[in-house]
Amino acid sequence: MSSGSRENTVKNGGNTEKSTEREVKSSRSKRGLLFEEFWQFTKNRKGKIGMCMLFGAVFLAVFAPYLVPYDPLSYYSEDEYVHHPPTWEYPLGTDVLGRDVYSQVLWGFRCALIISLPAAFIIGVVGTLVGLLGGYYSGVVDALLERVCVTFLVWPQIPLAALIIYSWGGYQFQIAIILAVAFVLWPTTARAIRSEVKSLKTRTYIEAAKVAGASSFRIISAHIFPNIVHLTFLYMTMAVASALVLEAGIDFLGMGNPGVVSWGQLLSVTMTGMGAYAGWWVIVPPGLAIGYMVLGFFLMSSAWKEVISPKIEQPWF
Repeated sequence: MSSGSRENTVKNGGNTEKSTEREVKSSRSKRGLLFEEFWQFTKNRKGKIGMCMLFGAVFLAVFAPYLVPYDPLSYYSEDEYVHHPPTWEYPLGTDVLGRDVYSQVLWGFRCALIISLPAAFIIGVVGTLVGLLGGYYSGVVDALLERVCVTFLVWPQIPLAALIIYSWGGYQFQIAIILAVAFVLWPTTARAIRSEVKSLKTRTYIEAAKVAGASSFRIISAHIFPNIVHLTFLYMTMAVASALVLEAGIDFLGMGNPGVVSWGQLLSVTMTGMGAYAGWWVIVPPGLAIGYMVLGFFLMSSAWKEVISPKIEQPWF
């Protein structure tokens, strides 16, 4: 082998090593940036409050069997305590069926987390995948996925969720409502991710990766996805709050499973049985519980917004 070819080999080997080193450093820097953003989120005041509220809800959901004084479904009080205001025996009163409201509200944290968290995860995965494909490939793929998103967005949420729940049947209510909530809410995440991907794919480093011969899969997975994963987390936290409200609305309309304890179910039974004569003690506690959960995830999503776009979002307390 001639000295010139040896020099070229050495140079090429050196270039390969340098490019590999740059890729490793780049991936490390992206991971480090994500960890740094998460660290800033934990230092944010709203993020702290939201996380504390979430931990409190998880604690109540896990230890609900040990904290409730009565079985929320099978226990019925004596006739004189049916739809009764709060007493020492029943701290939040009883509903129209004589069941303890305190036990139902406490147990409702389980249903809220079991439905909202998996639904938010599905929304994040589906929305991110659709947004990545549509934003990167454009053309026919983007047009087709955009039409699908618009179709889901213009379809009324409650009827669409009711159709999905009805098709699955009452015996698989929780799975059905998780899928219903996810199907209804994923297009918002997909459209936000799509817009960000369209902006990212015009950057210089993406063009350089294409010129270097990188495959579309590698560009999406190694160069684009790490730069939009923070948006996925943001919209997942926002989706939890939306899922909670939608699930409560579905239960309130009587489309839920009576064998599942939830806040919407409690409100539905109360309004069906008493209407305008319903007591405050069966309306305010589940309403406050829903507000508590929505506020917790709203604070977390607001804090995450401040972390990823500090110039746009300013802290308000």
